[in-house]
Amino acid sequence: MGVPPPEETQPKDDTAQSEASAAVDSWNARRVHYERQATAGVVLGGLAILSMFVTAPLAAFAMLGTYPSDGGPSPTPWVTPLVFFSLPLLFALPSLALAISVIRNSPDASPARSSAAFALCISGLVVALALGPALDLLGNI
Repeated sequence: MGVPPPEETQPKDDTAQSEASAAVDSWNARRVHYERQATAGVVLGGLAILSMFVTAPLAAFAMLGTYPSDGGPSPTPWVTPLVFFSLPLLFALPSLALAISVIRNSPDASPARSSAAFALCISGLVVALALGPALDLLGNI
């Protein structure tokens, strides 16, 4: 008659396989997350450099506007660096935060670390350039 044979009971190892696949999926998700953070850091670092070209003419105009007519020192020497570094620092500081986060949290063999290091160099340069006039003006207070 058409009676199907009884199923053999085999111990299934689904839990071990599902845990292993969940671990792999979790690692892949973290890897993609760090790669996206590193890419965002590089893009923001590039935008910080490019925004200096946008703010340079505005800073020159601010320098001409605050230049005194008698030829003495400017009463507001902080205006030009403020105008010049306002937009670049808006891009550089989040880039630094993203790059530091990727370098601290990603695995050592992750390819995102090199992109994050590049973003850290670019944004660190912008912040260091901005700190020069800021620290110089602090001595005049």
